[in-house]
Amino acid sequence: MKDNLLTPTSTSSSNGRMIIAISLTLFAFLIELYNGNTRILNLNNTILHKTFNTTTLLSFPSLTTITILLTLTVLLTLLLHIHRLQQTVSKSSIPGLPATPHAQFLFGHYGSLVHPSSHQTLFRSSATPSGITSLWGPGLKVCASILKAEHVRLVLRHTPSRDNSSFVVRHGRKTLGKDSLVLIEGGKEWRRTRNVVQKAFTIGAIEGGREAVGECAVAMVGWLMKMVSGEEQQRHCANGCNGHKCVQDTETGKNRNVVCLDVEYFFKLFSLDVFGRVTMDYDFECLKKATSIDNNDNDHDSSNKKTCTCFTSPPEAAAFEYLERDVGVRASPKNLLNPFIQCYWLPTKHNREYHANLKLVNTLMEGVIGLKLDEFLSRVRQRQLEPKQEQERGGDGDDEEEEHNMIIMMLRSVMEQYYHQQPKDQQKQQHHHHQLNSSTSSSSCPFASSSTTSFQESDIPTTTMTKSDRTQIINNVSHILHTLLVAGYETTAISLSYTMYCLSKHPRCQDRACEEARRVLPTLDDNTKFDEDALPYCKAVIMEALRVHTPVIFTTRVSSKDLTLDTDDNGGTATIPKDTRFIIHPTMVHLDERNFDRAEEFLPERWVRWENGGWVDRDFEKERKLAGAASDRATAAAAAASTTPTPPPPSSLSDKYTKENSHADTISAANPQSFFAFSDGARNCIGRRLAIMEMTIFVAVLFRDMCVDLAEEGYELVKERRFVILAPNTLPIAFWKRDD
Repeated sequence: MKDNLLTPTSTSSSNGRMIIAISLTLFAFLIELYNGNTRILNLNNTILHKTFNTTTLLSFPSLTTITILLTLTVLLTLLLHIHRLQQTVSKSSIPGLPATPHAQFLFGHYGSLVHPSSHQTLFRSSATPSGITSLWGPGLKVCASILKAEHVRLVLRHTPSRDNSSFVVRHGRKTLGKDSLVLIEGGKEWRRTRNVVQKAFTIGAIEGGREAVGECAVAMVGWLMKMVSGEEQQRHCANGCNGHKCVQDTETGKNRNVVCLDVEYFFKLFSLDVFGRVTMDYDFECLKKATSIDNNDNDHDSSNKKTCTCFTSPPEAAAFEYLERDVGVRASPKNLLNPFIQCYWLPTKHNREYHANLKLVNTLMEGVIGLKLDEFLSRVRQRQLEPKQEQERGGDGDDEEEEHNMIIMMLRSVMEQYYHQQPKDQQKQQHHHHQLNSSTSSSSCPFASSSTTSFQESDIPTTTMTKSDRTQIINNVSHILHTLLVAGYETTAISLSYTMYCLSKHPRCQDRACEEARRVLPTLDDNTKFDEDALPYCKAVIMEALRVHTPVIFTTRVSSKDLTLDTDDNGGTATIPKDTRFIIHPTMVHLDERNFDRAEEFLPERWVRWENGGWVDRDFEKERKLAGAASDRATAAAAAASTTPTPPPPSSLSDKYTKENSHADTISAANPQSFFAFSDGARNCIGRRLAIMEMTIFVAVLFRDMCVDLAEEGYELVKERRFVILAPNTLPIAFWKRDD
């Protein structure tokens, strides 16, 4: 289809003849400069005469004339080509769909894609009634955006391939390794790497991290409580930090101590601590290190800050964040022609900082993984030496413990792939050699020699592992962990930041989260059992915040075949050709009324309902059936409201939000199939369950005893683009202790 749009017309034929003339003129010009032989010009005149059917031959009296003619010809050809490109991008990239304006002749709509402020216009102004928009990508690549949930599911579940930018892949591999899961476009290599990671993210491994997540959450909230009460404030804030205030409650008239934080950085400390303890079985101690530095030791000026500046980024956290930002900086379009950014070997300040941070991260990762590898090999060696006694005793619990240890499961998975692949490769080589040298045919299956058995622990060379094998295994696990960290570290922190923003604007949701947290977590001590499944309202708060403010700007897929999608409700369709790049903007999809009722409103109640004295998850399909013949959303919402009683306000909380709660409880159930914050299909987010678990537990622990509000009056949320992430530019949140 794209080839048809670019088929040469009469204008393009003239352009082709003009290019021939330019080439011949340039050839003559170079010959004359070389030896001063002007006879070649006569030959050139003859060729031009035959090419353009002119009656008068062109003459070339001087080099000046040649230079002028050459320059004019080049400029004319360039202008004609630009005009042709402008005509092409002014049309729709997909036949049958309306054209989207403001496309540039070189980069298409890329300029609008990288500016979040223009997304609303770009994805909706020229969309069909079903939400399909035709777009142009750089180099006149055919692109399309889709907003209807059914279309998004179809694309994500049937087109796992992505067309990553070569600059992104190049710089990403420098930091994350060549086998990074997010940089592999598809095929066997991607499936193999995905399978390795998938085996580590078992339900048992994730559930085994609940205790660690709870401990990190309690530590974070405990530090906030101390800051509010003044226990930490006097030690840290003797040097002019303005993040601590005593304000008067306008309703009760009581004075209240609050601490104001730019929450994204605060949550990054929490996210990194959780990642270390759950996935690496290692404590980064980010909060402890960040708050152990007195404010007098800080080298930044906090006198003009409206938020607390009494903690400093630990080296590990700073290094991880630097490397994550570095990929975006180097792959940014404005730096593509900057050799000081693109060349890693140049002795610039930026490159020195990059190599220093990369060395710090690699040293830390390799050290932790090496220790865990030694522990695992020691256990395997013990089981190999005493297999019978082990079976007689029924096991000593090592297997169950390892199944709940994510990094051990990852090491096991990597070694299984590493050592299981080597015999297969050797067998293939032997079979190929046998086919070439065998003079007689065999009655047995020719592929029998290439069959392999399942991988066993006995295949692991616990005592004979070579140094190169050990290094390769550690590097593979390090690349996986680094990729998981980049994919989940900042996005989790930003998601929690957006959650605080939403709850600051909806205090009634804070009350409901507090009620549930106090009911499920009556105490916070060593015996507390944390379970996100027992906190459905707190989980609904996270889901709703992710729906309204998805951190990832957009994801892409490349169609492997022609797709026919409906364009309206009247039977209209459009065929999206093969190799089209689909651009999926999760937030725009979530805020579309086709996919969610009252999509612009923050309503956690669309995910849960009050039943038998507690919150339970809503069943979209069941409620849709209960709605009976109701086809429109208003009737369905009314039907759902008739069976959704408003929960009575707990005696320990204020009942001033009764009206708002009643309004929220009439919302129709959300369809989980229309939720794409973690993508969908084969390339969905592996860490989805872990991310929801840690955010849900943190929200429960925090709002059990504290409240939040915006720290600046008249604050407006402004988002900034960071590579593929959309984050708040700054988000000051005030924390204080609940009075009840």
